Amino acid sequence: MTINLVIQPHLPVIILITAMIAVFVFIAYGKLKKFDPLDEPKGLVLLCIMLVEWIDGMVKEIVSEDWVEKLGPFIGSIAAYILLANYIGLLGFDNPTLNLSCTLAITLVCWILFQATDIKYKGAGGYIKSYFQPIFLFVISNVFSALAPLISMSMRLFGNILSGSIIMSLMYSATGALSAKLFPFLGGIDIIGPIFGSVLHLYFDLFSGFLQMYLFIMLTMVFIGTRIPDEVKNKSLTQKKEGE
Repeated sequence: MTINLVIQPHLPVIILITAMIAVFVFIAYGKLKKFDPLDEPKGLVLLCIMLVEWIDGMVKEIVSEDWVEKLGPFIGSIAAYILLANYIGLLGFDNPTLNLSCTLAITLVCWILFQATDIKYKGAGGYIKSYFQPIFLFVISNVFSALAPLISMSMRLFGNILSGSIIMSLMYSATGALSAKLFPFLGGIDIIGPIFGSVLHLYFDLFSGFLQMYLFIMLTMVFIGTRIPDEVKNKSLTQKKEGE
């Protein structure tokens, strides 16, 4: 029996993005290790502090203060990866988020965390029992409900990035044909595309790329936050007030 292994075309770019994040973390670690807390933060140190405060602030507000230390690094890593994956197309590479396998893999990691959070607070028995509530016949709908975030989040990220890529391709095709008609003496060079493309790239690549990353991490935190019982959150707030 012959087994044919097919390597995804986006795999080299995925490895490149992972390497870029690893190098950034290595350099940032060196800078932060040498940083004196009494000094005024500047440059890369200031950037790291701002990013950590931004991520931790969202986790504290949406999930729980108790989850900041353990969830903040995960959310930050996911945000950095998705943002780089959305922006790397500007350097001439293929966006990994244009591949459903990539967005599904990212979402799968988050989805496993959702289920782990449920098990943490419900227990293994309570987690399994929840699929048969309120009655046994609801097991099928409950299973589909549990799988819904995995499908919706991966498809939303993939679909929005893909739609932007398609729109840009159609725009360049149209401007290329228009340039050929209006300026035949240029030998088919598209001089109209860059004019409109520069504006559209600001939205579909820069703004939309950041927006899709932001929505993804927000949904991740919301799905985790809704799985934490209110009494646990209230207990955390009470302990904080007593400590103050």
